[in-house]
Amino acid sequence: MKKTCSTLACIALTCGGAAAQSQVTLFGVMDLGIARVSHGDAGTTAMSYSGNSHTRFGLRGTEDLGGGLSAGFWLESTIAADTGTAPGGFQRRSTVSLIGNWGELRLGRDMAATNLNPSWFDPFGGTGIGQPTVYSMLGSPIRVSNALTYLLPRQLGGWYGQAQVALGEEPAGSGSPTNNNNYAGARLGYADQALNVSGSIGRRHTGTAAAPAQIKAANLAVSYSFGAVTPMAFWTRETDTRGARIDALLIGATLRQGAGEWRAAYSRYNRANSADDWSKLALGYVHHLSKRTAVYGTYALISNRGASAQQVSSTGLPNWPAAPLPAQTGANANGIEFGIRHNF
Repeated sequence: MKKTCSTLACIALTCGGAAAQSQVTLFGVMDLGIARVSHGDAGTTAMSYSGNSHTRFGLRGTEDLGGGLSAGFWLESTIAADTGTAPGGFQRRSTVSLIGNWGELRLGRDMAATNLNPSWFDPFGGTGIGQPTVYSMLGSPIRVSNALTYLLPRQLGGWYGQAQVALGEEPAGSGSPTNNNNYAGARLGYADQALNVSGSIGRRHTGTAAAPAQIKAANLAVSYSFGAVTPMAFWTRETDTRGARIDALLIGATLRQGAGEWRAAYSRYNRANSADDWSKLALGYVHHLSKRTAVYGTYALISNRGASAQQVSSTGLPNWPAAPLPAQTGANANGIEFGIRHNF
C-alpha cells in the first residue's frame, strides 16, 4: 500500500510540474442514432454516428514560451461509436503549431482550406443525412496530410484567413505523377457579431503519369444573424482539367427557439454539359437537454435527374462513405435519422 501511494504521489508531482508549463485538454463528442435511408425500391436501416456532430475524441494543448510566443498540438480521432472502434488513428487532425502576434504556423494533417466554407456555412455542419453532397463531387480534398498552414492573427478587426500547401508524397514508381495529391489552397473571410463572409480557392494534383490532371475548387459563403434566425448560403465550383465541372449552391437557415434549434437547407448540383444533375432538401430539429447533451431528428430528400444516382448517406451506415445501396439512376432517395449527442 505504501509503495502504491508513493507511486501515485510521484505521478501527481510529475503531472503538477507538467501542468505548470502547459495545458492539456481531453475533449470529444459521442453521437449515436438510427438512420433509415432508401433509394428507389431499395432501403436499409442501421445504427449511425455523427448525425448531429462528428463523433470524435482528442487531446489538445498549449505551452507558453514567453515573449508572446506559444506552442500547441492537436490530436483528434474519429470514433465509430456504434462498434467502439477508432479507425485510422488521429486522421481528423494531427498538428503542431507555433503561435504569436504574427499569426499561427501549423504543420501536419488538417482540414483543407477549401473544405471549411461548405462545413461552416451549412445548417447541419457537414454531418448526418442533412449534410450537402459537395463532399462527393469531383475529388477536392476534405482533409490534407503533410500540410504547412499559415493562419492570420486574430487581432485584425474581424478578418481571418489562411494559406496552405500539402505534399502528396507520391512513392517513386507508382505510375502516378510525382506531384500526385499535392494541394495548395487559401481562404479569406470577415466576421463580426452578425455578418460572416468568406471565400476560398484551391487545387489538387491527380491523374496518371501519362495524363496528369488537376482538380480546382473555388467557393464563396455568407451568413447573417438576425437574432434567433441565421440564414446562410454558399456557392462552390469544382473543375477537373480533363473537362468535368460541377457547380453547387446551398441556401439554408437555423432558427433558435428556446431549448431547440430548427435547421433547413436546400441545395442544387449542376454538371456542366450534362442533364445528370440533382438537388437535396434537408429539414432537422435539435433539442438541447443541457449545454452538452441534445437529441435530434433529420429528414432528407434527394431528387436525381438524368443518370444521376446520388444517395442519402449518414456516417456509420454500411460501406460509408461509398453508396450504401445499389445505384438506381434517376431514382429519388430519402432518409430519416434520430439520435443522441453528448459533448465531453
